[in-house]
Amino acid sequence: MAVQVDTHRSLADRVRLAGMILAVGSASWAVGTLVSGETIQTRIVVFSTVTEILYLIGVAALAWVIGTTGAAGRMITSVQLVLLAGALVYSVAGFWYETYDQMPLWLAVVDVCWPLANLCTLVMGGVVAWRGRYRGFLRWHPLLCGSWLIVMIPVKNLLGIGVGIYVSAAWLLGTYAVLGLRLALRPAAVLPGVDGGAVSGIRPVPGGHGGQVEVGP
Repeated sequence: MAVQVDTHRSLADRVRLAGMILAVGSASWAVGTLVSGETIQTRIVVFSTVTEILYLIGVAALAWVIGTTGAAGRMITSVQLVLLAGALVYSVAGFWYETYDQMPLWLAVVDVCWPLANLCTLVMGGVVAWRGRYRGFLRWHPLLCGSWLIVMIPVKNLLGIGVGIYVSAAWLLGTYAVLGLRLALRPAAVLPGVDGGAVSGIRPVPGGHGGQVEVGP
């Protein structure tokens, strides 16, 4: 059982790191969106590109957590990682261009990975909610993150890009960044076989010393 405890601790550390990456990445893109403003609609802004790359890495970390903890199937998380890789290629390639019109056709095709990755996040969040492996609000939190897509489409079309920038930044901070902080602070909440941060069936021995435990059902 000591091996099981060590395994869960190691996994908890990795989930904590993934949460930190998600929190930093999503918060960075929120800041990048606000700083770049509407300029990003007409030309490529280096600072914004850097922050969106951090965001993509953060979402990849989230997909890893969801897949590793069994909250969603490996199929959907694998598809998400492939789409995120395509979006990452597009964003990194943007460093070599000043405007979107300068990009070659193949990059314009790869750009479709961005909206598809956002759609996949929504689907992945729906699967997490449907499976119910996570408890409480955490069960619905990934779906709330993925809802960025269905929120931003009407906001931009009805209220304009100017308003959309602030809504997007607020949504990133209020959903993705908060979820990242939750994972970083309480990684045990998403780990299978863990209840309240302790491995199921293992509990301290009353009056024991030095971390003595007993094994039980």
